[in-house]
Amino acid sequence: MTGAGGFLGRHLVPLLAERHEVVAVARQPLEGVETVVGDLAGEVELPPADAIVHLAQSRRYREWPAGAADVFAVNVDATFRLLEHARGCGATHFVLASTGAVYAPSGAPLTEDAPLAPSGFYPRSKLAAEVLTEAYAGELVTAVLRPFAIYGAGQEGMLVANLAGRVAAGDEVVVQGDPGLRINPIHVRDAARAFAAALGLERSGAFNVAGEETVSLTALVELLGELAGRPARVRHEEGAGATLVGDIARMRDELGVVPRVALRDGLSEVLAGRAP
Repeated sequence: MTGAGGFLGRHLVPLLAERHEVVAVARQPLEGVETVVGDLAGEVELPPADAIVHLAQSRRYREWPAGAADVFAVNVDATFRLLEHARGCGATHFVLASTGAVYAPSGAPLTEDAPLAPSGFYPRSKLAAEVLTEAYAGELVTAVLRPFAIYGAGQEGMLVANLAGRVAAGDEVVVQGDPGLRINPIHVRDAARAFAAALGLERSGAFNVAGEETVSLTALVELLGELAGRPARVRHEEGAGATLVGDIARMRDELGVVPRVALRDGLSEVLAGRAP
């Protein structure tokens, strides 16, 4: 598993270890699991594997264009090298972490068959990785998973974590449009269950990984304020109230994963994890 030291990876490793022998690929040794230390932006010597789960992402994914080469190396070139490694050692499954951002925002929940229209270099690189992965579907079972706003305690630098931090600090939150973007976040423990389930698939496919509850950014900030026990300060700027909500019927029906962590409970964990 690549990206084993990341936020999702730290939750997925122990879940997979319950049923599999896990070899982690990470930038530094991980406690309790065999680790191949290396950065997929360069060459990494990999052991034989029965399955590969590719979670790794470039640390420079927000740096455009300065980080473009690193993003391409991890998201696209490394995906190809890992697919070839899987094919060469007779692996049965390859699971790719893509992103819900490969879709264009829509007024209705997005199914896996919705048009793909990524905006920006990072989601476009993920779409390129998807195309490469799907090309190997005749050689092994490939699963492309598209997460929508994974969140949880201990996360840093992502949407829900950033909003929680601002609310907890009493800072104003600026939202484009009123009530702003609508999303269906998924707790990291539920997301990990979806990735684990993908290793049991008998046929290739793409799957949204998202929560059951849809919420606008304004409502999300207000809920965080309620849970934090302080008024939420929201200022609206001009902008379209877009929707980026993933339909989870395929996740539920084919992966057998129904989200267990309610949004209110998950956000409470996030805020509790920020307490001094």
